[in-house]
Amino acid sequence: MKKYFRFIRKNIDKIYQAFLFLLVVVVITLLFPNIGYFRYEFQKGKPWMHETLIAPFDFAIYKTDKELAQERDSILKNYKPYFTYNQQAFERVKDKLTTNFNTNWNKFSTSSEFKSLQLKQKESIKLKENTYQKILELIQGIYQKGIINVPPELEQKDKKPVTAIVSLRNNIAEEHHLQDLYTAKSAYQYLVREIDVQPSSKPLKPFIQQLNLNAYLSPNLVYDPDMSEKVKKSMVEDISLTRGMVQANERIVFEGDIIDNDTYRILESIKREYESVLGSSQSHYLIVLGQVLLISVCLLILFLFLGNFRNKILKDYKKLIFILMMVVLFMAISTFAIKVNFINIYLIPFALITIIVRTFMDSRTALFTLLITVLMVGFLAPNSFEFLFLQLAAGVTAIFSLARLERRGQLILTAFLIFLTYSLIYFAFAVTQEGSIKEIEWQNFVWFAGNGLLLTFSYPLMYIFEKLFGFLSDVTLMELSQSNHPLLRKLTQNSPGTFQHSLQVANLAEKAIYEIGGNPLLVRTGALYHDIGKMKHPIYFIENQSSIENPHNKLEFDKSAQIITDHVKYGVEIARKHKIPQQIVDFIRTHHGEGKVQYFYRSFKNKYPDKEIDEEKFTYPGPDPFTKETAVLMMADSVEAASRSLKEKTSLTIQTLVSDIIDRQVAEKRFDNADITFKNIRQIKEIFTHELINVYHARIEYPKETSEE
Repeated sequence: MKKYFRFIRKNIDKIYQAFLFLLVVVVITLLFPNIGYFRYEFQKGKPWMHETLIAPFDFAIYKTDKELAQERDSILKNYKPYFTYNQQAFERVKDKLTTNFNTNWNKFSTSSEFKSLQLKQKESIKLKENTYQKILELIQGIYQKGIINVPPELEQKDKKPVTAIVSLRNNIAEEHHLQDLYTAKSAYQYLVREIDVQPSSKPLKPFIQQLNLNAYLSPNLVYDPDMSEKVKKSMVEDISLTRGMVQANERIVFEGDIIDNDTYRILESIKREYESVLGSSQSHYLIVLGQVLLISVCLLILFLFLGNFRNKILKDYKKLIFILMMVVLFMAISTFAIKVNFINIYLIPFALITIIVRTFMDSRTALFTLLITVLMVGFLAPNSFEFLFLQLAAGVTAIFSLARLERRGQLILTAFLIFLTYSLIYFAFAVTQEGSIKEIEWQNFVWFAGNGLLLTFSYPLMYIFEKLFGFLSDVTLMELSQSNHPLLRKLTQNSPGTFQHSLQVANLAEKAIYEIGGNPLLVRTGALYHDIGKMKHPIYFIENQSSIENPHNKLEFDKSAQIITDHVKYGVEIARKHKIPQQIVDFIRTHHGEGKVQYFYRSFKNKYPDKEIDEEKFTYPGPDPFTKETAVLMMADSVEAASRSLKEKTSLTIQTLVSDIIDRQVAEKRFDNADITFKNIRQIKEIFTHELINVYHARIEYPKETSEE
């Protein structure tokens, strides 16, 4: 039992890695649809490269999406919106008219206009009844015919004027042309015109105006959106998805035949039918097994790449989980898009994988992650070769256009270049396959534009992933390295000498990293912050001392050493207080490693040769550098600080100083944990020497002329 526990403890990293990859295999397998795959690849306009294909069973020939869309548009041209007839509308108007008519007539009958008619009581009553009946009959006729109001959203929705409708009266549908119905305006015009032709209307004109006939005309044909949509849906659902049949044992295509439109439609139909039949057959478990093997092979390729070329990423659980999460995330989005069928797969911004992974890691890892993802999505995507070619081309474009992300505006340019890449390659594919510009599916260019638009959202995604996983992007490094950053501004004010020293170290380290390979922006930012702990006691550091007396003269050597070494501890505390990323804090922790404060250590030994030394008081807390960037910073920091104390700054003295300091650090094994080579160290020495000679304008010593004898 102990042997098993020892084995687990010894191989815990490998077990955890295997568990993560196995978990991803399970998740992606669950995302995959349970269908088989048609074993033949084919493209329209290309020869059939396989053996002659004979239909293994009867199957229907499915219409293309374009044909279905045309048929749908044709059917919907005959679609008429449904309106419900309001039976109660006239009854309400009749009651309102009766009340208002009597009230207004009583007022009108006492007016001078009415008295001038000199009507007898019976004549007055008869005139009143005739006028009321005539108005009521006219309004009733209008309502019987129907008053309609076509809502603006109906015409906007269908993008065409409504010329006819269907009305529902007592559950009976009746078709009407709009010209046979009234609107509120045309109904009023008709009512006024009909009243004006009556012989008695002229003396009653003031009364008619007071009656306000427009108030009794309101639409009684109301748009019924539910019924309209139900009918429209039924019309669309009645469209047949197929056209014709292929019988079993019928030849579909000969080997070498060019795949024309009709053959392509038949091949797509058999592929669809084959995958549907196979997916629902008893071979379900074999299909799942095959999918597991395919997914496992893809992820094994990713594992081997990371194991052989990016072993640090494989051992960094955060980065490994992030890469696998990106693969699963885009697999899930792709599966959803293919299932729902109303989101085109070309809308999914796969290039986002390369942009984000490249931002936090490197280009090769980003491209390889994209490759594995699109390979697995390619099992599901239609026209898989076209899909793979497009996505890989877009990914390469993203990598080259974002070699270093320093400004948000670069994402806009990258999005445009990716849209251009998609469009050009798709156009080339379409022209090759269709042989005609007219047959190109132009709506795909809209999906490409949407894809580019989604890529512009990568900036906020970077921020989210940066905070979730503790990554550090170039954009954040640019922000941190600005001299107006609050912490750097405080360093400038409190310790101006330290800030100038940090600037010089940053320049040296950046140039060295450019030469030997690494992240120049990271090392520059780390150099600017590496000595912020000196703000605690700035006067105890020589670069901040002017003409005043050195305060170390009043202290014991061990006390002075403690103050010097503590600037590392204070620097870490200050950085964490200001929420500086851990990667920058590592530069603060390691820029002296576990080395000693040599000046005070030697001074103490010389003064007290017989006294036992507590070496911990003279030793920096460490750890030693563990990356190429932190190792270069240690060298640059020591060399720059020591060069200031040179009394004679010549090419020879500078070269000797640089070589001695770095050789001593190598001898002390300060760089054993960093991935830096002796060749790198030699290059760094040359760069530091050259740069310091330029800084101090050191001149070579010319040999003295000897007098001629």
